[in-house]
Amino acid sequence: MKMMTLAALALAFSPVAFAAKETKNSLNIIEARIFAPLKGSSATAGYGTFTNTTGKEVAVTIEKVEPFKAVEMHETIEKEGRMAMQKVEKLTIPAKGSVDLKPGGNHIMLFDPIREVKADETLKVTFKVNGKSETYDFKVIPRVKPEGHHHH
Repeated sequence: MKMMTLAALALAFSPVAFAAKETKNSLNIIEARIFAPLKGSSATAGYGTFTNTTGKEVAVTIEKVEPFKAVEMHETIEKEGRMAMQKVEKLTIPAKGSVDLKPGGNHIMLFDPIREVKADETLKVTFKVNGKSETYDFKVIPRVKPEGHHHH
C-alpha cells in the first residue's frame, strides 16, 4: 500500500503531470473582463489579451457566454471617415504571439442577457480554439463612462 501511495505521489509531482495541467488551454487570456451592462442596455463588450502558448497559429471563434443570448467578435474599422464595428468570424493568434481585445479594436460583443449581470461576478466564456471548446473566466467590471466619449 505504501508503495502505491509513493508511486501516486511521484506521478502527481512529475514534470509530465505539471505539463498536462499547464497546457489545458492552448491560449492564456490576461485581464479578461466584461463591462457590466448599463441600465436599460441589452449589449455590452468584453476585452482581454489572448496569448498563444503553442508553436503554431491558432484560430479563435466565440461560442457562448452565459447568461447572454448572443455573442459575436467584432473589429473596429474606419468606414467613410467614421469608426464602425463589423463582425469577424474568427481571430488568428500567431504562434507564441498575442492579440489584444480592447476598446476601439477587436472585442467581444454580448447581447440580451437573460438575467441581470452585476459587477464583480465571474462569467464563463467559451471559445472554439482550433475547433475545440475552451472555457475561460471573465470578471465583470463596472463601466465608467469617460467625459464626452461613447463606446457601444
